Amino acid sequence: MKSIRIQKKTNLKRLQSGFTSLLFILLVGMALTVATIGYVASIKTMQSSALTTHAQTQAQMQTMVGYQALSEFLKSSNMDLAKISATNTGTVTSTSGSAIRYQKSPNCPTGTGNYCFDIIGESGGAKAILRALFKVTDSVSSSTSTGSIFAGGLVVGGNASFKGATGENIGISTGGANAGIVTDTAGKTVTLTGITVTPFTGNVNVPSAISLRPFANYIFTKDTGGTVPTCYKNNLHSGTSDITTETLITCPSGVSLNNGVWTFNSSVAQLPGIIWLDGNTILMLNKTPNDYVNSVITTGTLETKLPEGNNEGTYDIYATHHYLLTNATNENIKSRLLKVCPADNYPLQYCQTYNATNRNLIISLQYFKDHKLSFIKDTNTYPTSLANILFLTDIGFTLDAANKTTMNLYGNIMGTRAAGGTGGASGKITGTGDINIRGNIVVTGNFTTEMQGNMDVVLGNSDAAGNSIPVTVKSVTPSSISYQ
Repeated sequence: MKSIRIQKKTNLKRLQSGFTSLLFILLVGMALTVATIGYVASIKTMQSSALTTHAQTQAQMQTMVGYQALSEFLKSSNMDLAKISATNTGTVTSTSGSAIRYQKSPNCPTGTGNYCFDIIGESGGAKAILRALFKVTDSVSSSTSTGSIFAGGLVVGGNASFKGATGENIGISTGGANAGIVTDTAGKTVTLTGITVTPFTGNVNVPSAISLRPFANYIFTKDTGGTVPTCYKNNLHSGTSDITTETLITCPSGVSLNNGVWTFNSSVAQLPGIIWLDGNTILMLNKTPNDYVNSVITTGTLETKLPEGNNEGTYDIYATHHYLLTNATNENIKSRLLKVCPADNYPLQYCQTYNATNRNLIISLQYFKDHKLSFIKDTNTYPTSLANILFLTDIGFTLDAANKTTMNLYGNIMGTRAAGGTGGASGKITGTGDINIRGNIVVTGNFTTEMQGNMDVVLGNSDAAGNSIPVTVKSVTPSSISYQ
């Protein structure tokens, strides 16, 4: 029997393919495992990074909250330099209850009025430091003066009488060693008639003369030797244009410089508006009807002087605005308005633009009062309020009323800083005549004001519109911020 061999062919290729598939599945599984592990690790890293970023962001947000709060605190407190200098560290509590620290930074740009604070925000281990630069600046504004101020004290000596106008409620404030009282030259308390005396609290700052120069209408300066005068005009409507920068002019009549001292005669000069002089100044007075009508600002001392010879009589001295407020009548109101706001070269900071037709509508004093803002600007705003100043001096003033003379002063008298007159007084009122002041005396320097002589001084309230005076206000302005 023949044997038949049957050969069975083995498919090695298919066996290899199956093994390869198993290896592929294994490798894919391992890869997925590694990828999953890596993804989980990445997620954790991202979560950690996100937490860190969130914490840092929260810390920076905390510094901005602290910066805003500190800015509002410094601005709303109306601080002076001494108070800001005393502010070294503190905390601000946010609405979430977090305490945000701030501290004075020693690394601040040099310069007066520069203050830097480091504001520190912390959250979840993250920390941010924001350095903020604040600047303390002075700006001039207007304030209503409700009474006279003698910051360094008031002495009423000799036979001088100082009293309030009949029927008016007059208040004054005194400071210095005898705050809240008035004394005589021996230091004894003087009781005043019709005047209530209170302590001066030191909350009024009068701007210096130099800071008011840009708002004057006529400016009188001199060379370093004090012998050659130079004269300018500014802030005037002239012809068809406005003069808004200091413009050189020929020095007018009524203004002269002798031995470094200015002499100003208002009735001769006939210059409307605000007069600014660099140095000591003498105001030459003339009997009524040649009234003095101006607001004078000087960097030096100021002294009133009567004519030589027979000077008996009445002298009316008006601040620019008070010329319209006091003693005006139906008959003279138009001519008075034309004097302080003439048809040409009228003060821009005080007068409204108007013409003869408008002026002819003024049929009475009451009509002018009812339509006043059509002719002059609001004297409760700065710089219009400068027209309420009779005179302002950086150093001191002396008023001298001779025998059988009456001086009527309408407007605010202001002395700002240093001593003048005699006896170290920042203000000195002397003589044997009568002095009537309708306005406020504001002396903010730390020097005594004196009234000496055989005279009567009567202080009266000004019209409400005439009580607005310029004051210096300190403000805190955020300047720059940067993260450290």
